Amino acid sequence: MPGLLHRIQYENDETAFEEFYREHVFRLFQFAFAFVRNKELSEEIVNDVFLKFWQHRSRIDQIDNISVYLYVAVKNTAANYLRRKGLDEPELTAHHFYLSPDPEQLLVTEELRRTIQYSIDRLPPRCKLIFKLVKEDGLSCAEVASILDISYKTVTTQLTIALKKLSEHLQPSLGERRIKA
Repeated sequence: MPGLLHRIQYENDETAFEEFYREHVFRLFQFAFAFVRNKELSEEIVNDVFLKFWQHRSRIDQIDNISVYLYVAVKNTAANYLRRKGLDEPELTAHHFYLSPDPEQLLVTEELRRTIQYSIDRLPPRCKLIFKLVKEDGLSCAEVASILDISYKTVTTQLTIALKKLSEHLQPSLGERRIKA
């Protein structure tokens, strides 16, 4: 990605920007949706962030971590919108959890996917968001702490709680699978 960022900043390369956009838009959309719960508004928020990123591309080299920068920008833009509209921040929702289906066990995999998604949906809002950012989006605990403006310890504690709750809820289902296999 440093090559893309260099092309965006120093060459004003729109093709590089489009590629950068495609690499990040889906995860940022999901993140925005967790705050505003509205598809069109989430798209608008993410597009506003990317527009500002393009407009200020001459300063890209001043950003320490692009992913954290983008997530924080989306969070702040969503919060500003909610404040302007006088809305309370809604409870955060879990996002889709995808597993690659094995053709030989498609039925079992789909049932397990539903069980996992149900388990994720039952997590407290903060646990769901932190779980998604760390496990699905691949961010580090330090990055998540920076994005959400919370302590590193809070992130690790919430992640531990999420994993423990998921394990407790999934254990009966996984145990049944082992017996049938």
